[in-house]
Amino acid sequence: MTRAADVGAPSSRLTPGLLAALGYLSMAGSLSTDLYLPAFPDMAADLGISASAVQLTLTAFLIGAGLGQLTIGSISDALGRRRTLIVGLTLFVICCYLASMSPSLEFLALVRVLQGFAGASGTVLSRAIIADLTEREEAVKAFSILFAMIALGPALANPLGAWLTQVGGWRWALMGLAVLSTGMLVAAVLFVPESLPPEDRHPFRVSVLAGNIGRLARHRTYMLYAVAFAAGYASLLTYLSSSSFIVQDLLGLTPVGYSLTFAFGAVFIMIGSWGTGRIAHVFGAHGTLQLAQLVIVLSALAGLLVASFSQFTLISYLAVVAVFGIASGSIMATGSALAIGQAQRAAGAGSALLGCLQYLFGAVASPLGGILGRDTAVPAMASMAFFGVVALLSAAAAVRVRSRVS
Repeated sequence: MTRAADVGAPSSRLTPGLLAALGYLSMAGSLSTDLYLPAFPDMAADLGISASAVQLTLTAFLIGAGLGQLTIGSISDALGRRRTLIVGLTLFVICCYLASMSPSLEFLALVRVLQGFAGASGTVLSRAIIADLTEREEAVKAFSILFAMIALGPALANPLGAWLTQVGGWRWALMGLAVLSTGMLVAAVLFVPESLPPEDRHPFRVSVLAGNIGRLARHRTYMLYAVAFAAGYASLLTYLSSSSFIVQDLLGLTPVGYSLTFAFGAVFIMIGSWGTGRIAHVFGAHGTLQLAQLVIVLSALAGLLVASFSQFTLISYLAVVAVFGIASGSIMATGSALAIGQAQRAAGAGSALLGCLQYLFGAVASPLGGILGRDTAVPAMASMAFFGVVALLSAAAAVRVRSRVS
């Protein structure tokens, strides 16, 4: 692992130790959503609000994260990755502790916006650092490992969140996130070097930073891959935000039982991410992405049929989750690599715009699963299928545009 004494110097290698540290930092977003998912029913009962109202605290985080991705990634193209990362994570830690002490839903929602903004630094800059140090197939492999590690985080955090919720309620779950965020800041200070040499940085002017974003927004291939990635994430987030209500209210499991089903799904997401690098060598990155998107749509439609004409059993629900999870993990790895690969010398801006779209799509998707209440899984499965179709069509369009350009 990179020695603390060397972290200030620009790095030219993506070592296993550095990749492990980046994987931990990339969990900032997923831990901020997944750790307190088991506490949703407790929060709804404690505050006397609906399922959709509770899910809006997730939406608040995602709005902040989207704005943070757009801003922080571009700033890092000018100031460097390491300095920007440490400042962002410091603010993230402060917001995590404030969230655990929230006196009201309104205060919590406001802090969650700020928390999402600051926490975006871990996600967007980890991707940018990988893009700085890798290219093409190596990037797909690195991103597949990164997203496998991201999937491992929720698999561990969700049972922890369930246990903390049972012991002390939803505030204890948010305090657990605060402790984990402190560890992220320590890891960044000790183990993450600068990956962007001064000669490769852009001037720190708003016009230059905005210009990088503007050029990418007009880059059709980049935008189509970015939308494909973001829509795939929205489908995944619909599953995540609805899972606690489906498992606890419809299937009747306890918070601990729910955490085990969540860990089950996270393992399959991790398998999908981990195996993507090998599959991409056979089908190519584009083919792997489209295959995964097709599986997303088919698994969500199968779940929709079950929810519409019958009702989920634990076995049928886990079957849908397993297939859906493998495909989702693959989309996260291939989609990000293909999109950021189009950004060339503006990897920070490329990662920023990608993350912004990811979280804005997620902010729209997160309340949809509970829109008809807590006694049906139909909206969740329909939303998962819808966003899967959007992802599939966008990736297909990206391939057509790229073939015409080449």
